[in-house]
Amino acid sequence: MFKIGNKKVKIVATLGPASDGRRVLESIIKNGADVIRLNFSHGDEAYFSKAIRNIRSISKDTAILIDLPGPKIRMGKLSEDYITINKGDIIKLTDKRIVSDEKNIFINYPYLCKDIKPKSSVYIDDGKIKLKIIRKLNERELEAEVLTGGILKPEKGINFPDSVLSIQSVTDNDKKFLKFGAEHGVDMFAVSFVRSVEDILDVKNFLKNECGGKEFLIIAKIEKLEALKNIDKIASVADAVMVARGDLGVEAPVENIPLEQKKIISAANFYKKPVITATQMLLSMVENESPTRAEVTDVSNAIFDGTDAVMLSEETAVGKYPAEAVKYMSKIIRTTEKSAIYNKIYKLRNAAEYSGGRHGLNALEMQTQDISYIIAEMSVSASKLLKNSIIAAITRSGYTANLISSLKPHVPILAIVPDESVKRKLSLSYGVSCTVMKNTEFQNIDLKDVVDLISAGLRIAGHKCFDYVILTGGVPLGEPGSTDFVKIIKLPVK
Repeated sequence: MFKIGNKKVKIVATLGPASDGRRVLESIIKNGADVIRLNFSHGDEAYFSKAIRNIRSISKDTAILIDLPGPKIRMGKLSEDYITINKGDIIKLTDKRIVSDEKNIFINYPYLCKDIKPKSSVYIDDGKIKLKIIRKLNERELEAEVLTGGILKPEKGINFPDSVLSIQSVTDNDKKFLKFGAEHGVDMFAVSFVRSVEDILDVKNFLKNECGGKEFLIIAKIEKLEALKNIDKIASVADAVMVARGDLGVEAPVENIPLEQKKIISAANFYKKPVITATQMLLSMVENESPTRAEVTDVSNAIFDGTDAVMLSEETAVGKYPAEAVKYMSKIIRTTEKSAIYNKIYKLRNAAEYSGGRHGLNALEMQTQDISYIIAEMSVSASKLLKNSIIAAITRSGYTANLISSLKPHVPILAIVPDESVKRKLSLSYGVSCTVMKNTEFQNIDLKDVVDLISAGLRIAGHKCFDYVILTGGVPLGEPGSTDFVKIIKLPVK
């Protein structure tokens, strides 16, 4: 039996102290969370091992995402609980491991004096405090002027938005967590501090060499200006993309974030990759039982932009109302997807794709060598002409279902997959529901068996509104890369 989802855009919910109890976690999943995010910047392996076991015992369908910490550049400990620095103050920045005060600040970046040049900016605590480098004093110290003062607390994060950094994006600690995730059967990894396509390839190669035979979704977090400049190459290689608006809002002027969000989503849509919009989507629900009007509008606009998933961070990790936040997010998604303007926007987007495409080229022309893409287009076109239809894709890896998903059809997509692992990897794909066809490698199954499975599943689950199944797959059925047919099947009279 399977159930067609009541929303197409997916929800990623972050686990934390507010949500790691079994009862709350069950409510979060029941209220619509498709993916549970484990933020490895906070917590240890014992905590996350227990969390993974808990999630799997509640739901084998819910995907688990490990968000890698990446290189964390921070200031050191303070001589007091906090200190105040004021606009116009002159202070020293050093890579010498000292206790910081209002005149000298230790930063744990070994290339500080090599990479950070005069006139470049230094942001502390997500940009609450801003400095400008005046000059290099010696090989270990820089002199800086305080442009925006404030309360300085220990071990806060540091950003260098104007500088090209020598540090590796994927750290030894990240590699340890990659192996941990592979051993514990997680489904996805989000790579922090991505600057170029090589960062994604490094992760993929490491997993291939160290965890051969296992497949994972690799998500590129776009939070650096360098990543924005390389967004097309990164989106073409990553399995999915995240609009990481937190650090991106520190790196780029805050007024540019809506424009950068649209640019990133557009690139992911063009390269047929799922995209997550993240950070502060329902932030007021950390303290309040309902979101603000502006937050509801923000979520809805991300859906209009073409996002495949939306993410909750503090709202579910440390907020007072984690399950309610997921419930509100689901409600906003459903309301937006049912609206007339939503249908109009997607019709206009599809028309624009065919008339020019992202780079002035017809999208179909760019994909003519990919038979699977053409089959996906045919399936979606048929769904527009057939009322009360559903698209069903027989897929071993999830590739065909994700291609269909990237075209954002208004009818449900049912992926028929060989196991729960593939099912969970489609948890970020817009509009996709899955059913597992067990005890078969697909090559030898009969088409009638597939149709019977779909018909029985729809009937048992109470989905009585479908008259047609637009079935796509390959011959032999289910063989990877063989998607080459579309078959329209009239379902039996109910």
